[in-house]
Amino acid sequence: MKRWYYAVLLIFLIVFLSSCGKKAPLEDMTLAFILGIDLDEENNLVFYEINPVFSEGAKKGVESYEVKARTIRDSRRLFDALTTGEVTAGKIQVLLVGKRVLQHGDWFPILDTVYRNPTFSMSTRVVTVNGPVSEVIFHHPTEKPQLSLHLKALIDKNYDRTRAVKGTLQELHREIYEKAMTPFISEVKIGKNIELTGISLLDDKGKYAQFLNVPESTLLLMLQHKKRREITLTIPVLQKEDEKNIFHKNMISFAAGRVKTKIKSGYKQNKFHFDINVKMTINIVERLFPEDKLNNDQLTKMIEKELKKQIEDLMKKIQKKKIDPIGLGLYARAYQYTHYKKVENNWGEALAESDINVSIKVDINSNGAVEQ
Repeated sequence: MKRWYYAVLLIFLIVFLSSCGKKAPLEDMTLAFILGIDLDEENNLVFYEINPVFSEGAKKGVESYEVKARTIRDSRRLFDALTTGEVTAGKIQVLLVGKRVLQHGDWFPILDTVYRNPTFSMSTRVVTVNGPVSEVIFHHPTEKPQLSLHLKALIDKNYDRTRAVKGTLQELHREIYEKAMTPFISEVKIGKNIELTGISLLDDKGKYAQFLNVPESTLLLMLQHKKRREITLTIPVLQKEDEKNIFHKNMISFAAGRVKTKIKSGYKQNKFHFDINVKMTINIVERLFPEDKLNNDQLTKMIEKELKKQIEDLMKKIQKKKIDPIGLGLYARAYQYTHYKKVENNWGEALAESDINVSIKVDINSNGAVEQ
């Protein structure tokens, strides 16, 4: 009997409390879906906002605003002066940060109010804009869904396909303050349409350090153990022919369903050593040269050789910029703690001097249904 009493009482309280309080109609609110941060030509901070319009008489479904302010919080009063409803940031889905902002190493503290405000979603995607943020904010093609939905879907779709990172506010905060690795976020640019171009690599201060295109981003995510669905790669395995390579008949494409990456750390001769071993099982999905040019063993070795070269080139880029998006410092801290503690405040420099050995093992599971 007591159980029924407490159950009824709980239901009553839930209904009563949920009905209390002031509920503002959507027409009296301005829900910010996208927030943008950029610098103008004189290095003044510029903030942008995109809000949906719920009024039946509105000709457009969204409204875009641009203001100059000293901080994000300061920009809110200016947005309030422009919008019909009270601005709320609890529904922001994408935070666009201009590349000009990221080129300054002291930019991250301007997000203070974002992390201090409990209504701000930590799952908001942080995205680099290669170019003026205004070009994205005021880009509203009629054939695309609402910009906030389109951008979020663009990032999430490529995240599922191991081509981009979600780069949420929560992840960015962790990476900024993690000494054993450096931050990275997805990057977009605008031409005729908004296009995902790859990943922005930041240094330990959050400053823009290096750009990775989509194929390089896939390799990076593979090394980070962040493969989700099948990885599809297209690589050259033969020398270019004398036909000016119009049809790229030296290329092969494959889908890797199983990928295992093992990283071992060591320390000798006063520097760190890392062994990166990648094993993958692949299915050939495209082959633009005849089968008789390479047998299966030869093809396997050619793929392994090219993948090894591409990963080594990626590691050279990372070491040259003294950054660590892979998180090799996490392995050094876990297994070489004494040596790591001596260099943790200058881990990028220690990694730049490290020896990194890459080995690739490929197993071809299928050559496809048709032989040519």
